[in-house]
Amino acid sequence: MSRGLSTDQQTAVAAPVVRPIMFVRMDFASQPVRVHTSIGDLTIFGEVYKGVGNLGSIAPLKEGTLPRSYGAQFTISGVDPALVATITTEHYRGRDIRVYVGFLDSDHKVIGTPIQEWRGRMDYCDTAIGATASVTLNAESRLADCDRARTRRYSHEDQQDLYPGDLGFEFVTAMVSKEIVWGRA
Repeated sequence: MSRGLSTDQQTAVAAPVVRPIMFVRMDFASQPVRVHTSIGDLTIFGEVYKGVGNLGSIAPLKEGTLPRSYGAQFTISGVDPALVATITTEHYRGRDIRVYVGFLDSDHKVIGTPIQEWRGRMDYCDTAIGATASVTLNAESRLADCDRARTRRYSHEDQQDLYPGDLGFEFVTAMVSKEIVWGRA
């Protein structure tokens, strides 16, 4: 299935030599981290993505027929110490992460517009610091939110937290003990 591939991308897939490339955008609060699986800098969507080549890997992205959450795992080796400091000190959990798939031509230029293959939220990170640093970022699909309990209540106080000044639930607590006469003349 083409999943919205442009004509140029379909031609690239059918060629004897296929040059796939994956782009990953991690939305850290201080600054987004944008990397791709080739080398050098490439620009897509007006943003520059740094090449990590063999220093980066993405565990196979899973999908299935059931509506359940599938996670993803991203690893970068030989990491800049500034990035390790960012990961260990910054609150990133729940922030956006996206994976795009595209193709390169023989001149290593991006063909068409890469397609979003996966989107989720950053979950937790494992760092291994030795002679070189290695970071493994685990992410979860947005479907994981369906399994989380919601703690909102239909009360005046809860409504004021969301929408100060809204009086839509002002009399909800009074309705609990209210006797309703139904069907009498």
